[in-house]
Amino acid sequence: MQIITSRQHRLLKFLLARREYVTLLKISDYLNVSKKTIQRDLRCLDEWLSEWKIALDKRAGVGVMLQADNIADLMQLDHMISVEGEENDVMMSNARRVKIASQLLIEMPNATSINKLSERYFISNASIVNDLKVIESWLMPLGLVLIRSQTGTHIEGSENSVRQAMASLINGVINHSEPGCMVHSRLDPGSYKALVHYFGEEDVLFVQSLLHDMEYKLCWSLGEPYYVNIFTHILIMMYRTTRGNALPKISDNNAIFDERIFTIAREMLQRIEDRMAHSLPKDEVRFIYQYIISSGVIMEERHDISVVRNMHSSDEARQLTQCLIDAFSEMVDIDLSGDTALYDGLIIHIKPLINRLNYQIYIRNPLLEDIKGELPDVWPLTLRAVNLVFSSWGEKAVSEDEVGYMTVHFQAAMERQVARKRVLLVCSTGIGTSHLLKSRVLRAFPDWTIVGVVSASSLQTLQMDDEIDLIISTINLPEMARQVVYVTAFLNDADIKRVTEAVITEKLHLAKSTAIEF
Repeated sequence: MQIITSRQHRLLKFLLARREYVTLLKISDYLNVSKKTIQRDLRCLDEWLSEWKIALDKRAGVGVMLQADNIADLMQLDHMISVEGEENDVMMSNARRVKIASQLLIEMPNATSINKLSERYFISNASIVNDLKVIESWLMPLGLVLIRSQTGTHIEGSENSVRQAMASLINGVINHSEPGCMVHSRLDPGSYKALVHYFGEEDVLFVQSLLHDMEYKLCWSLGEPYYVNIFTHILIMMYRTTRGNALPKISDNNAIFDERIFTIAREMLQRIEDRMAHSLPKDEVRFIYQYIISSGVIMEERHDISVVRNMHSSDEARQLTQCLIDAFSEMVDIDLSGDTALYDGLIIHIKPLINRLNYQIYIRNPLLEDIKGELPDVWPLTLRAVNLVFSSWGEKAVSEDEVGYMTVHFQAAMERQVARKRVLLVCSTGIGTSHLLKSRVLRAFPDWTIVGVVSASSLQTLQMDDEIDLIISTINLPEMARQVVYVTAFLNDADIKRVTEAVITEKLHLAKSTAIEF
């Protein structure tokens, strides 16, 4: 069965709750996305729902409604999507549960009582017990256990797991699209507001200065999701240690070591100790070091690529990058091994990804749902290739957030395949539109070669050149061995988009269909 996104889950829940036609405008307002995105999601759901014997009945000017011959099929679907993936939604959508979980994590390993929680949040003991059940389910996949006994309620687990859980809570309440102006900060407004709320503005400004100096000494800048990640975790480390709650951490002394970066981490720790007027365990140096070497860097067109290549590298990173490109190339039947931009982009991500997998460091991709929605063909193929290449780390070891970033690189590589094509144009006779069409094709795709402009009648007698990649035609043609894209003689924006999508998606659709069969 194909994978559907969390937004498509929400769309299904919205339609299941309404036994009437719902307009696209109402759906787009509810999900806060464009009507075009809703239309694309509905096309994806059409295929997915067929396996449930459910159809989307669409009526122009009226709306869309779910229909099934058997009402039991609708009820079964409703139950499935209500259960699947709901634990995190139930947790993060309730502000009180987020506050209780934060309190338990901050105070770990110290215990509190249900009565104290009840008094603090002005609700009954029964409601607190229900909240704790939800929190317990949320903590479990994070490697933490909620202990409830006569002596009180507390969380058990490693310090690293506690910090990951606290970071997850903060990420869950961050609103990246929140409007607002921020001065002297690389953090987006939502991240800044959430971190200030948790830790106070003075500490946030201190860590901002700390990371600014770190990047200066490194001679490169961290990518935005990595910047927010290390920012958050340093604040959590400071917060936990100043309250005397931090647990000893197990250092990984077998990791590949970079003396220069370790020295920078040690200097950062010294500045943190000076600010806190509090000595910190030595293993906190390795904690900072691990986050630095697990962070990706900002790559710009003007960036000196030699700086990145001089960063810590390994045969493993190079091998995994090449294997990933080979796996994807085989799926789409296009050799991407010569695409240096793809290789450089992926290895920059995969170098720190290996460290993140080894240290169990997680990053959040705020664009994940957009990537799934906007790149519906490349996303599942990238997911399949990544799971195949990284299988030695375990089943689905690489998170979807990570896969989302790699999907963008593969999409760009596929679009670069459009750059050089040998094209035959077919137009009607007796009209001088052929010259206009040729001119506009070359303006839209300047690296293409027009091998000829012919009429439909001439096409029948034309000896088809093996070097022709694509036929663009303004008139209907009989079935051809070559790919044909139909356009208007004026080649408007819709035509250009149609041509581009046809060139890119033909093999992607074939590869996607093949992948689903496995």
